[in-house]
Amino acid sequence: MGQRNRQPAGPPLDKTLSPRDVRELLRLRGNLLTGEDRALVAMVLDGGETVRRIATLAAVSPSCIARRIRAITQRLADPTYSVCLASRSEFTLLELAIVKDHFVRGLSIERIHCNRNLSYHRVRATVRKAREYTAAAAEAAQANEQKG
Repeated sequence: MGQRNRQPAGPPLDKTLSPRDVRELLRLRGNLLTGEDRALVAMVLDGGETVRRIATLAAVSPSCIARRIRAITQRLADPTYSVCLASRSEFTLLELAIVKDHFVRGLSIERIHCNRNLSYHRVRATVRKAREYTAAAAEAAQANEQKG
């Protein structure tokens, strides 16, 4: 299993969303995942499998599966990739790929640096740019909400 992002998750999903909408949003964002993470999300959201059943199938403890599902859910709830993707003109394709690797797939800056053969500084700067852009977008949205 790959090295995972140790950064805190971004803001939680919008509290005004219904449980059904949250589930659908997680399902849509889950399509961005790959490998085991994608299969795990599909088993929970689409298959309705329980943590205990998945743990039995994977031959690991239920707490291990529960922690993994929680980590995946936190990554999918983080709006950073979606905000950056919606503002494609502000990011290069490579920057968007880095943002996806870090905020959706949960790869560390070090892992992205190695996998993509980029400088550590370049990857770190891109992650910082994405965080700052998302924070600025959230502040602007909050200011607009207070006005109207």
